[in-house]
Amino acid sequence: MALAACRLLAAVGLCTALAACGEHRLADSDLTVATRAIAVAPSRAIVIPPVGGPAIVSVTQRSYDNAVSQEIRLATRGATPGENAIYAALFTAADVVETEGVEGSLLKMPSLDDYAIAREMEERLPGVVMMPSAVFVQNKYGPFGYAFGRGIGGEACLFAWQRLARGDSLFRPRSGAVSVRIRLCDPQATEASLLRIAYDYAISGSLSRSGWRPIDDAPPPSSGLGEAGAPVYPVVAGPGFGEAPERPSASVRARPRTVAPRVDPAEPPPPDRRIEGYPIVPRPAGP
Repeated sequence: MALAACRLLAAVGLCTALAACGEHRLADSDLTVATRAIAVAPSRAIVIPPVGGPAIVSVTQRSYDNAVSQEIRLATRGATPGENAIYAALFTAADVVETEGVEGSLLKMPSLDDYAIAREMEERLPGVVMMPSAVFVQNKYGPFGYAFGRGIGGEACLFAWQRLARGDSLFRPRSGAVSVRIRLCDPQATEASLLRIAYDYAISGSLSRSGWRPIDDAPPPSSGLGEAGAPVYPVVAGPGFGEAPERPSASVRARPRTVAPRVDPAEPPPPDRRIEGYPIVPRPAGP
């Protein structure tokens, strides 16, 4: 009787131990991460660089009640701290909160004033002296601003910013807005080749909200397109991203010609003898 009771207690203890071991085994669903950021496929990037530009490496997405933002990391080379990236956000409305940071589940619209832009450049290009351009530039979506500087080793760095919004009104509420920031550095690029990324990038994402339309319709083609008497000439494209401009080869440089100085012929000395048929002119008296 006592032996049977001991066996029963041993079996109960073994089952309890196995159950305790099973409680400590975690599943993937048991993990909770306190962050809005999730990794999405590069094919779901809402902004893509032009053909020939830097490749998309990864995309981190954050969702808010009024916006969806993405940090699109691009291929990076060089010694300047930081990484090439496009920071984009799609807003459901342009009249979002204007306070610092995020209030609850709302994303603040990135500011376009000089102080805010300078602070962003210091954060994403630490230690690089960036000079904002005073030249008016415009891509297919509208005007944008940019600054250019030199990073470590003299590599070219560019920071560009753009906001697209048609403006809300009584008859067109909640039209939405798009915010784009571009950070690029490359040791073999030029200002023109980096600027081409800001000119030719494409917005490939949108929000399925009624009335969301921050970008106006594209203008119609030229009236002379396809008509006789209106020739269209090809435009020579500049160097691409990471391509230095071609330099003339030393073998084709023209050598400077050596021009001998002009020597006037010397005048013949006056004859010592008298020439017949001419009057005799006395020499001037000496001093």
